[in-house]
Amino acid sequence: MRIQISNNKILGIIPICLVFVFGACSTSHRAVDSRSTVIPKNLYTKPSNQKPAEGALWPGNTRGNFLFGDDKASVVGDIITVTINENASSTQSATTNTAKDTSLNMQAPNVLGLPSSLGIQNFLNMGTQFDPSVNATVANSMQGTGTVTRNGTLTATISAIITDVLPSGNLRIEGRRSVTVNHEEQIMVLRGVVRPQDINFDNTIPSTLIADAAISYRGEGVVADEQRKGWLAKVFSKVWPF
Repeated sequence: MRIQISNNKILGIIPICLVFVFGACSTSHRAVDSRSTVIPKNLYTKPSNQKPAEGALWPGNTRGNFLFGDDKASVVGDIITVTINENASSTQSATTNTAKDTSLNMQAPNVLGLPSSLGIQNFLNMGTQFDPSVNATVANSMQGTGTVTRNGTLTATISAIITDVLPSGNLRIEGRRSVTVNHEEQIMVLRGVVRPQDINFDNTIPSTLIADAAISYRGEGVVADEQRKGWLAKVFSKVWPF
């Protein structure tokens, strides 16, 4: 049995393959992809069908009815405010200083029982006799100094939603904020895990107490596009050997 594939089918498959290849090459590693972050809509539990008896003043046991109730976020769907105050600073320096001197002095008074000149009185027409002795000196030195300094600061406030309660009791949170001004969009995304006991009385928590934290702050628009290299410039910067 012979399998024949027409030229039209082959030409149709080639563009699809190119799309997947160039799409894979254009992606880069990110801790958090702001576009793929989608907060689930079905976070809240379904409302109970239980209704208070007619004529009753008590609406039922809710968190807002207790005198000493705790209003801190604790269940899936609750909102928690995160104060982001990240400061990162690193400095690295290196100094290299090496030197090496080598001297070589080799003399041969006799060569195979013959005098060292071997009877040659005018070696290479230089007017001197042949001399097999060797005298050499090699010196090598290198000095290098380098310093790397990096500083980063991010200060913001974002509200996140509890998306899951782990078996240990810790809370998994996720939040996304988008602000657009003059067609310039600023996107902030936060993910992580917090302990209920680390949440303050005013339902806030600092970002330094978030475990497995992933914070992304990026922009989309004309200004952000002008600050990025073009795809061809990125290709040349990767393959350029000099």
